[in-house]
Amino acid sequence: MFLLKSFSAILYKIFFAKVLLALALMLLPAGYVYSQTIAKSFGAKTAIEPGRVVTLAKDNPENVELAPAADVNRIYGVVIEQAEAAVTLQKENQQVFVATSGTYPVLVSVSNGSIKSGDYLSMSKKSDGIAGKASVAQEYVVGKAVSNFDGRSDVVTTVDGSAVGKIKTEINPGKNPLIKGDRYVPAPLLRLAYAIAGESVSAARIYSALIIFLITLIVAASLILVGVRSSIISIGRNPLSKQSIMHGLTQVIVAAGLVFFGGLGGVYIVLNI
Repeated sequence: MFLLKSFSAILYKIFFAKVLLALALMLLPAGYVYSQTIAKSFGAKTAIEPGRVVTLAKDNPENVELAPAADVNRIYGVVIEQAEAAVTLQKENQQVFVATSGTYPVLVSVSNGSIKSGDYLSMSKKSDGIAGKASVAQEYVVGKAVSNFDGRSDVVTTVDGSAVGKIKTEINPGKNPLIKGDRYVPAPLLRLAYAIAGESVSAARIYSALIIFLITLIVAASLILVGVRSSIISIGRNPLSKQSIMHGLTQVIVAAGLVFFGGLGGVYIVLNI
């Protein structure tokens, strides 16, 4: 009887402990649960400081290296301190811990512009392993900033003339949401507009510029086609006036060129106003 009571008491304690554990997990702040994720270990040929954006090495997927600034498609994750993650998976002789989700400090540069909380981050323009404000010209991102960095305060160092700092970032490598942010504009057209303007451009301005370009192209092409056709007919009818006809054709071509380049100027103005 005594053993039965003792066994029942033990079962009761185990059940009570499980209930308390479940309640504790339910009451944990959502941000903590989200940010404290599993980090996996990797090898590296050279030391990589925490906060750097890395990619898997092409010759060995068990190693990581700095993510190249010129190839955002290779973004994999961010190097973190081992103690920053609640759980780490470590293999022998692998001392670099990489997070692919959660909220961790990331080295960022203002080479792509000042960073505000909520901005998506991709690679900086020139520096491997350092993030920067994402643009629609960059297909992949490393995550989203949860704090600001303007390059004037909290500067860690300077790389290629641009201030570098470390800010908290929600790590979530993947497709750049800015590219599909405007469902009315195809991604290639969005990237072309960004390349011309140097910043994100609204759909209205993009399509206005496209209309100007198409009208300009049609007018310029029509002038050239009509001029060439008329010149050929005129020369056939009066071969002796060939020189004056060719001179007139040259003037038509110059006029068409002026119309075309004037239209390009209009496109540039519309995208930059």
